[in-house]
Amino acid sequence: MARQVNSLSELLSSSASESQIFEGLDELIPSSVLYSLVASTPIVPEPQPEPQPQIPIQVAELPALPEALPEGGFLDMIQYVESLAQPEAELQAPIQAVEQPVFPEAVHPTPTYEQKFLLSQQIGLTMKKINKWILKHKAPVIQTDEQLIAELISRNEELLKEIEELKMQNRILINALQAGNCPQCGGPVPPPGVQQQPRVDVNPPQPEFLEVSSDDSIDQELLWGDIRDFMPTSTEHSLMLVPSEDLPGPAHDLVGVPAEEVSSIVRRARDEFIFMATAGYPLWVSSDSNAFHPETLNYGEYLRMSQRGIPAPFFQSEASRDTATIRTSPITIVQTLMEVDQWLHIFCSMVTNAQILEVLSPGEEESYKERKQVMSAELVLTTPYVPAREAQFVRYSHQQLDGSWIVVDVSVDELRQFHRPSTRSVCRKRPSGCLIRDMQNGSSLVTWVENVDVREKEDEMHAILKPFVESSFAFGASRWISTLQRQAERFIYSTGINISPGDAPISPEGRRSLTMTASKMVVSFCTDICNSTYHHWTSSNKTRQKTMEVKTNKRRGDPGKPPGLHRTAGCTVELISSHNRVFDYLRDIQNRPQWERMSSGSLVQELANISTGPDPRNCISVLAMSNHKEILILQECCTDATGSYVIFAPITPNDFQSMLYGVDQDLPLMPFGFSILPNVSGSILDGTLLTMVFQITVKNVSSKQAVEVVTQIVKEALQKIIEAVN
Repeated sequence: MARQVNSLSELLSSSASESQIFEGLDELIPSSVLYSLVASTPIVPEPQPEPQPQIPIQVAELPALPEALPEGGFLDMIQYVESLAQPEAELQAPIQAVEQPVFPEAVHPTPTYEQKFLLSQQIGLTMKKINKWILKHKAPVIQTDEQLIAELISRNEELLKEIEELKMQNRILINALQAGNCPQCGGPVPPPGVQQQPRVDVNPPQPEFLEVSSDDSIDQELLWGDIRDFMPTSTEHSLMLVPSEDLPGPAHDLVGVPAEEVSSIVRRARDEFIFMATAGYPLWVSSDSNAFHPETLNYGEYLRMSQRGIPAPFFQSEASRDTATIRTSPITIVQTLMEVDQWLHIFCSMVTNAQILEVLSPGEEESYKERKQVMSAELVLTTPYVPAREAQFVRYSHQQLDGSWIVVDVSVDELRQFHRPSTRSVCRKRPSGCLIRDMQNGSSLVTWVENVDVREKEDEMHAILKPFVESSFAFGASRWISTLQRQAERFIYSTGINISPGDAPISPEGRRSLTMTASKMVVSFCTDICNSTYHHWTSSNKTRQKTMEVKTNKRRGDPGKPPGLHRTAGCTVELISSHNRVFDYLRDIQNRPQWERMSSGSLVQELANISTGPDPRNCISVLAMSNHKEILILQECCTDATGSYVIFAPITPNDFQSMLYGVDQDLPLMPFGFSILPNVSGSILDGTLLTMVFQITVKNVSSKQAVEVVTQIVKEALQKIIEAVN
């Protein structure tokens, strides 16, 4: 309305429209008055409405109310509205008298039709306007007991979450203070009586020489000086790496950490890695006598130069470096490392359960330059006796000014919000990765550096495997780079780019289909043989024969496997023969009937053979047995300086024919076979660690009988192999 109205008479005599009169009533009549007045009005049955003539709006003077209006009804409401224009002192008593008994929570009855009609005549508004006005000032609906209880429960849950967060923050502060560090800045707490100087964060500009990776372009002293600036002190390092077993965490532990902090750690890790990959003596010491450890890290020199500090309690350091020529382009290697599916496929004998948790920086479009991503993985060994190493790290790919590429892994424990408890071995990566140089002939020169701190779960590791793992060879750089080299050669030969003279005459389509099926078999075998999170191995030995302790596990519904319950048995034994001798014995089809129960007394014949590398022993073959016409054996053999594998799975003749025609099939395979690792540091010189895995689908037998069957098959085969090669 254009002007303020102080009384009902003034409102009705102002020649206002219906909507303006309605708005004026909203200003003059409080809702509490309506509640109290309506509450005092008796409820009468509402009669059926009859057609009423339209009554014009009266704007002159207010007619008297009929005597039928209930006493204490709308007349009192109108008189109270008239009293609103009286002085404030006169209104105090009536307002208190009216508002004191009013409770908005009370439910008041709705006026009857007659009462609404009388009010319509009195103020000159239509029944529709009256109903709308009454509904607008209707009392709020009271919450039911169930709604109140649900609201209290929800509020209680919110308070419990806040309490847990406060407890967690309090625990972090207590741990920091007990370690002698400032909870806010992370620096050391000064002694009592010493005034602490204000901390000033200074970010010095990065020197340009850090962007170049060639040996001549790096000033090593300046590089290490820059590295020392960001390295934590030994006190800070011990605080950061001490695990906290009772703090929960999200999918990864960098949630909420500013991207600038992560980028700063990754950038400096890149600088340290470049130095580790290009430096020589005294940081790295060459060994001509030990082929398995061509270079070892001078750890004392590393600690002196880096000032990073010794590992945290219960952690051991492992560091190694190796260089090899890989027959593929640098960008292909970078793609293999940055794409988690390809990484899992190429390094299936060393990695499982890997995933990208978050891409911090996607890098340039259609390129892997400056890409940062948080990853998690389990690093495994192909034996049930060594637990997987859980690792969470940031992986960073970068192309340098000279055209070379680097892929760097680094665990950023100093930035982690939480430390999730782990029941397995834990691996924390210092700056590690590979430096890839283009040789301009389709090949790449790769330098691989592994530098980690590890806390092993000792109770799951067998005594014969412990020296092998502690030698830094099991998860060292040599195994990583040898696996990459062998897989690159396998791709070249399997696609027909290179063909050996002894290969079977198979079409390119058939060669591709046969290779893809064998690749799935190898990946499945490596997944089954390792001791990862999804494989719970239990000892099935009931005797005291510790030299041949068989472990079993059961799985159901694995992808790529036949339907049903699967029982797997695995065992690792120590042999005095070299791993090359053991590999040659197991891959020879003429020796197969000597140790395999199914081939016993049968003539084994090779139907097809495809080379997968320059070494003729690296091949894929299909075998037939004279006493089992309905079954063929798909077999892949591969070897290098770090280990060998003989893996096979039964297939049908129809499956083999389909593969020869190039038909892509998703065959359910049940692989089994051998992992043959050189015992580089065991008690037996130049020995072998031989692991056999065998599995069956449980049908028509009890689970206990299935365990006994697979255990007996593994024991018999290993005993015959020991007698033959030793």
